[in-house]
Amino acid sequence: MSFKETINVNTMLGYFEGEIPVNYQYTLGVGGNKFFTALMEKGEFIASECTACGVKTIYPLIYCEECFAPIEKYISLGVEGELYSFTECHYDYQGNKYDKPHVLGLVRFPGVRGGIFHRIAGNMDSLRIGMKVVAKLKPKAERSGTIDDIICFETA
Repeated sequence: MSFKETINVNTMLGYFEGEIPVNYQYTLGVGGNKFFTALMEKGEFIASECTACGVKTIYPLIYCEECFAPIEKYISLGVEGELYSFTECHYDYQGNKYDKPHVLGLVRFPGVRGGIFHRIAGNMDSLRIGMKVVAKLKPKAERSGTIDDIICFETA
């Protein structure tokens, strides 16, 4: 069968048994490294700001996705944002039922593109779109420069 032929019956598909070794290492990149270093060392979120067009973005970038200018300016956002959206999860990513449902939400920052998707403290009845939330971080000595440095977001 050539690559131009199409398979119309799935019983014609084949498979092989075995493993395909894939080795890779995910890197944060320059912008991601700046973000997590600021989170770990200063306990704050940062955004990139394009000096050419003024677009601010979280997670930080090294070039502007709007005008393609290189970005060299990063600004502090603190740790307070607004709850943009949220949902309640009853199962983990492997399909195992949680003992207690988890609330996940998207936190955005005024005037900044993007946001942070993370755990939200509280129950569904106490949350509202647009409410102010603040990040609860691990103590500085326990931070490792990862998204897990954020324990959750809670009502401000």
